[in-house]
Amino acid sequence: MELKAGAIVVASAAVLLAFMVRLARWLDGREERRRREQLARERALIRAAREEDHNPGGPLTEKQARKLLEDILQAAIRQKADTLLIDSLSGRPQVRLCMEGKYQELTGVGDTESFRRLVAAARSCAGLPVTPTTSPGGRGSFQRLYRKGHLRSGRWQIEEGENLFSYYEVSRRNRAVRFDLESFPAPGGEALKISLRPEMPVEDTRFNLGFAAAAERKYIEAVHARSGIVLLTGPCNAGKSTATYRALSLLRDEGRKIITIEWPIEWRLPDISQYWVREGKSWQDFDDRLDKCLRRAIARKPAVLMLQNIDWISDRSAQLALDYAALGGLLITAIHVSDCASGLSWTLRRHFWNRRQEAADLFKVVVAPRRLFMVCMHCAEEHRVPAKIFREAGMDDPPVGSDGKVATWRGRGCPACENKGTLGAIVVYETLDLIGEMKRFIENENDWNWEQVDYLRRQAWLHGMRTHRELALERVLAGDISLQQALLNTEKPRWLAAAQKARKKANG
Repeated sequence: MELKAGAIVVASAAVLLAFMVRLARWLDGREERRRREQLARERALIRAAREEDHNPGGPLTEKQARKLLEDILQAAIRQKADTLLIDSLSGRPQVRLCMEGKYQELTGVGDTESFRRLVAAARSCAGLPVTPTTSPGGRGSFQRLYRKGHLRSGRWQIEEGENLFSYYEVSRRNRAVRFDLESFPAPGGEALKISLRPEMPVEDTRFNLGFAAAAERKYIEAVHARSGIVLLTGPCNAGKSTATYRALSLLRDEGRKIITIEWPIEWRLPDISQYWVREGKSWQDFDDRLDKCLRRAIARKPAVLMLQNIDWISDRSAQLALDYAALGGLLITAIHVSDCASGLSWTLRRHFWNRRQEAADLFKVVVAPRRLFMVCMHCAEEHRVPAKIFREAGMDDPPVGSDGKVATWRGRGCPACENKGTLGAIVVYETLDLIGEMKRFIENENDWNWEQVDYLRRQAWLHGMRTHRELALERVLAGDISLQQALLNTEKPRWLAAAQKARKKANG
């Protein structure tokens, strides 16, 4: 009886195994069929596109004219041209760019029919009739997105027998540019004058990480200080390490002696002593290792000490690092708190409970990066939203078009971005400068207490700090990110609208 029951169990297991094998083969076959069908559709689209574009020896097709127009617009942006002319005044159709007050020919167009189709493509983009009903003429505008830079570069490396993959991101910025088109009669049929106007010009900065120019100057000035504390705050993968290592590279090039204490080492910097504190059997073991490593680093008397995270270590080790800064060294460290005011308040409450004056002297700047996903350029489309949404989100005076809406960008999804609508990331940096009025505000115990973080944030805003929400909305206008990214990943302070109205009223 037992043998019969065992045989039944074995037979059942064999049947189940056979069923699972057949199911797995069927699923693999279905996936393979799906891939083949997708490949066949893509090949059919490519063949159709080739047939549509194929016109050997003849004028440009409509699709070729649209592609030529897009190439011309992108070239005008890259060359930083002010005006773009498409005409045949010289006796042959041509495209010219106006750069620094001088017109230079960009390309020829070809025959008259190709010129007509190029003009029709431009009129269509500007919302004008493709073929003028009475006489050539009209005005219109449209936007295009330009992106420069790369996403990231990375490499495998072997350190002490461990395989690691290290990468660093290179800033990748979008630039939303408005093209104002004016059509007027001219010999040869019609001429187009297209003026370029950046929606939100982005200043070039030294680090090219996404800092506003004024905020980056404050950060560099703080890093150049001979003593004090530079604090970076934000969640994991927010951009703290990138800003820290760029500052360390700058100081290394100037000959400063730098020691870093990390777990693990994220970037390898030549000519810098980098200590890797290995994980121990317990937190106590790790704290002991870190304490010894920190004492050894301070004994070498570096000009700059970088401690990876001051909130993940014991109070004893943190106090060693703070004492190093108080004795005349520059300490660069980070904590995992969302914004500048919260990070500063947390650090003061934990390490400077009865030492307001010392804290005001030591802290130079607090920087809070926030990483936001960028609009995919390959599938970007213009999306106009009511100006009321921008005002409710925290922008006091958004640029409103003639239809009462604001032009933004969003990605609809494509193979390049895996149908996500986003490709790459950009970082906005909230910067709290602790010099001047804010320094006096911190050291005065009667102005605020430890629980008034929102009040501290408002005082910082009144003294020039710009919040994550304001910086993100500016990036929306520049074409870097979508409005949805800004609203989901940044928070609007409750007092921001009232404070903006009060400042606007005071400025007249």
